[in-house]
Amino acid sequence: MAYYEVDLHNLTREEARLIAIEMIRDSHSKCIPYVKFVTERENHINATEERGVLYEEFPSWMLDIEIKHLVKDYDPCDGFYIVYLDFFVRALKEISLLVLLLLAIIIILYLLVIIDSELSLMNDYLMDLKITYLKIHNTH
Repeated sequence: MAYYEVDLHNLTREEARLIAIEMIRDSHSKCIPYVKFVTERENHINATEERGVLYEEFPSWMLDIEIKHLVKDYDPCDGFYIVYLDFFVRALKEISLLVLLLLAIIIILYLLVIIDSELSLMNDYLMDLKITYLKIHNTH
């Protein structure tokens, strides 16, 4: 199964957050089911002498308004997260478009049936007029 692995290690908080958001949006648009984000271990001391900043902040990034509707769930692991993407909303939109298309086709077919029946009635009426006209003119 295809997935992306993104190394956020050694990036600033903001750089890592922006890349995580972009990768989730990109992966969702390509129907990639999950993304692995490498942060650092919780007990790892980074360049700014802080422990696991990216690892600690990662869950809050998943609540970002740009992507929270795309994220189904995520699993914290030792030094990385697996983010599972949600395709329900996308599928619902695609189904809605198909339903609208099908409805449009049904309406068009219904209108064609009505037009055909009206044309048939009009043709019958014109034939009756023609017969009446011929009868009137042939009797004189």
